[in-house]
Amino acid sequence: MKKSIWLPLLLFCAGAGVYVYSGIEYNAWMRNLLLIIADVVIVVLLHLALKKKEELEEN
Repeated sequence: MKKSIWLPLLLFCAGAGVYVYSGIEYNAWMRNLLLIIADVVIVVLLHLALKKKEELEEN
């Protein structure tokens, strides 16, 4: 599996886990929805950057 796939996926799972399971409060993910969206944006940008880096290393 390529690094551009598993590294962003791992980062997303770790970030989502922190925001969704912050304490034992009910609906904690609703209050952290903006942070989860920011995490998704960062993960997508990381994926694109790593994919571009892999393409440049091949050429």
